[in-house]
Amino acid sequence: MRRAGRGGVCRGRRPAAGLAPLALGTVALVLSFPGTSAGQDEVRAAAALFPDTVHVGEPFRVGVTVTSPRGAEVRLPGVLETTENLEQADEAEIGRRRPRSGASRAYYRMVAWTAGEHEVPPIKVAVFLSEDDAEPLEILVPVPTLTVETVLPAEIEGLELRQALPYLSPLPFPLLIILALIALLVALWAYRKYRKREEEQPEEDTRELTAWERALEELKKLVASWRAGDLALDAFCDGLEAVLRRYLEATEAWAPGVPTRAVVNGNRGLANALYYSARVRFARLGGGYGGPIEASDACGAWIASRHEPIEPVEPVEPAEPVKTEAS
Repeated sequence: MRRAGRGGVCRGRRPAAGLAPLALGTVALVLSFPGTSAGQDEVRAAAALFPDTVHVGEPFRVGVTVTSPRGAEVRLPGVLETTENLEQADEAEIGRRRPRSGASRAYYRMVAWTAGEHEVPPIKVAVFLSEDDAEPLEILVPVPTLTVETVLPAEIEGLELRQALPYLSPLPFPLLIILALIALLVALWAYRKYRKREEEQPEEDTRELTAWERALEELKKLVASWRAGDLALDAFCDGLEAVLRRYLEATEAWAPGVPTRAVVNGNRGLANALYYSARVRFARLGGGYGGPIEASDACGAWIASRHEPIEPVEPVEPAEPVKTEAS
């Protein structure tokens, strides 16, 4: 492999017209080969910084341009060699070779993390002068020196920092007591809040609901679904009939084929509710009566009336017999 070293580096030299985009802090490298006239088989390479003076952590760009003769192939690196104080921030921007000027360009976004003068490592470029070349010409393109300024104010320069404390350095004894008291108070407050919340929380009723209690709960859920718009009118009436039938099957051993209207027994509210439900379910008529909520209330009132607790009658003590003088 042929290698071109740093020989022939010209610092501060104005690059050729083909290298005009590299203007700030440019370092150029010109390689000529024996037996050729001026300008023939000549490879020009230049690197520049944009800008050449930055602050710590401020991004800057490194640009490299390689001008090669016609028919040559230039391969620019995608990642630059960096130091512990320099870092490549993004992917390289590598452009295509321009046929007229023969220039190939690439730009690299970099960041420096310490202040001072930084030497950016040279950029390694491979050039195949012709298709017959088995091995490329390897060029090390020097990069100008980067100046990185600090972001700290000038007043703190020269000040000495105190030595850092160990990770588990012991705390003063009074401070430990204060921290322990604070932790104890927080624990007591959390415990009292937890106990108060438990006392305010109502006890869950774990007993099994009776048939009539379950029917009333189902009617409440049915009405809530209707008010929320989750049920159509015919679906509501179907649910109403289903609640009544389940209640009658549980309490009266009601046969599935017996209609629910057979339990009316003179209850006008229940009769009107069942009549309204039948009109909606079979005749698709929603008028008359008071509506689905009133029908549900009538059914619930009828169920509750059959299970109202009877208040016990206190026994009356017999009166003592009145004694007469004759007795």
